[in-house]
Amino acid sequence: MFPSVASLRLSAAMLLVLTAAAAAGPADDLKGATVSALSGLQMSGAAIAEAREDGSSLVLSNLTFASAGDRSVGVKIGRATISGGSASGDALTGARVQLEGVEGTGADGQAYRLASAEITGVQGSLAAILAGLASREPFFSAVNEAAATKFSAERVNVPSMTVVRRRGARNEEATYTTLTINRYAQGKIAELTVAGTVIGLTDGGNKIEIGTTRLTGFDLTAGLRTGGAAVNAFDSGSIERLRGAGANGAPFTIERIAFGKVTMRPGERSLMSLTQAFAEVDPANSGDEAARRRSLGAAAEVFARLDFERIEMINFRGMAEGNQPIEMQRFAIAGVTQGKIATIEFNGLAAADRQGQRTRIGRFLIEGVDASGLIALGKDYAEGRFTPGPTPPASAYPDVRRILTEDIVVAKATGQPLGAVQRVEIEAGPRIGLMPTRIRARVTGFEAPVNDAQRAQLAPLGIEDKITLAAELEIEYVEAARELRMRTLNVDVNDVGALNLALTVGGIDRAAIEALPGSAAVLGLAAKAGRLVVSFKEAGGVAALITHTAEQAGVEEEQFTEQLKMQLGAMIGQFVPDKLLASQVSSALSTFLDDPNSLVITATPKGDVALAALAMAAQGSPFALLPMFNITVEANK
Repeated sequence: MFPSVASLRLSAAMLLVLTAAAAAGPADDLKGATVSALSGLQMSGAAIAEAREDGSSLVLSNLTFASAGDRSVGVKIGRATISGGSASGDALTGARVQLEGVEGTGADGQAYRLASAEITGVQGSLAAILAGLASREPFFSAVNEAAATKFSAERVNVPSMTVVRRRGARNEEATYTTLTINRYAQGKIAELTVAGTVIGLTDGGNKIEIGTTRLTGFDLTAGLRTGGAAVNAFDSGSIERLRGAGANGAPFTIERIAFGKVTMRPGERSLMSLTQAFAEVDPANSGDEAARRRSLGAAAEVFARLDFERIEMINFRGMAEGNQPIEMQRFAIAGVTQGKIATIEFNGLAAADRQGQRTRIGRFLIEGVDASGLIALGKDYAEGRFTPGPTPPASAYPDVRRILTEDIVVAKATGQPLGAVQRVEIEAGPRIGLMPTRIRARVTGFEAPVNDAQRAQLAPLGIEDKITLAAELEIEYVEAARELRMRTLNVDVNDVGALNLALTVGGIDRAAIEALPGSAAVLGLAAKAGRLVVSFKEAGGVAALITHTAEQAGVEEEQFTEQLKMQLGAMIGQFVPDKLLASQVSSALSTFLDDPNSLVITATPKGDVALAALAMAAQGSPFALLPMFNITVEANK
């Protein structure tokens, strides 16, 4: 019996299939599995021109594929060599992958290229490794979460990579030298380092050169996430030895920039899409209003969703306008979350003006900054709910709770000191509109040298070399009483005396404060004078003045004091019509001049006295205000 024709045909077909499978070998198996897997990773048009074995290695040549989406990247790889370990489908175990001649190109002109890359200790999908190259900036960003998480590797080495980015209407080129990744595990990088970076515009201009860049705990998938829980973008990072030139062409150097942990909050758009949106538009130069809205809206959302533990810059040196040097030992921002900043700090700031006058500030600290209202305004602007006008809403202005400046020194170019302040501190309470409900300010250790002309004028007060003083201010709005209270304005000059002022202004409504500056006229008409207390405490200035003037006049101090009391009494009688008040003032001044110690003047308004009425009355003569107040003057109490 002979087999039927049909049976012979089936047997021949089976033989052809088995023969083809036997001839394909492991290289073709890897090729087919990789092309198939690439399509499952949202890659289109995947093709591998050739697959072959080279000894114990598998070689894939002329690979092409592209990522999906509106910002797709097409990838060409000259050759991929896989050696060591084992392969099953496109899954590798303990393998080494070497890539050569890799190029990525975006439709908008963004591109990258690298001559070679070596990935060792690979566990997982070869297709995922290749798909990761369909990103606009491989190794720093991922194309999708599946591609980033379907493999791990002990080490990635890239000798050099050049990336072209869009910056508004211009292209920027960045070249990374010796990029190394240690311990890559399903989207998370234990450590990423770049030995050197050069960044500049492709059409010429200044370049920025960077030394070593290092990131730890870097999560490639963080930039892709939408919704869900907050994720850590990276644990820490640093950039060493920056140098280049700013927008004005002036050169600068930075020794180091360090970053603490960065956390990303959930949202509807990924960080990658947001950063791409505002990188593509230059809001300052773009004439496209819609593009500006999109860009600024994306920027506002980034700042609302990224939490920064700290950003620190060490040893900045540069040039200000006019080519004057400027230096800063340290700049740091800490505790940034949803538009709020715990601290902003400058240390060792030194700058010079065009005349060579130099200013040094040991420390400048800002605490409790709330810029969440500015971020909210950016979102409203992006979504068309706000149209820019001459006066932004009060909520858009950042709220600052404390400012501290220490060790300020101003000197001439020759080094001659012009002034110094040990410490300036300003604290503010919660705001109503633009106005803080409380302000406390203190100045200590103020010193200013006295020149020859000033010495002649100040010597009678006992000041010959320098003026040293301290000052303090405390103002508070008490809503329940509708009062603005200056609790103290104190200026204390060493070896002279201390002057203190306290006053109250009533008739201040919260609604009028919230409407400032438009309600300034309403506030001016509604405000009413309250109690005023002015005090002076003698610390040698008055006594020195009496002694000096008596010597100049060639009379004894007691005689001079008596003459002075008589002259003052006559002046008071002439200008103060209230005889009882004039007598009280004359008596208090006489007591003070006999033994300079303290002098206190208290003025209490007789009923409701509007500040506007005081201003009108004072236009003729300040003494016209006297009948509106009950006044007492006390000495040495």
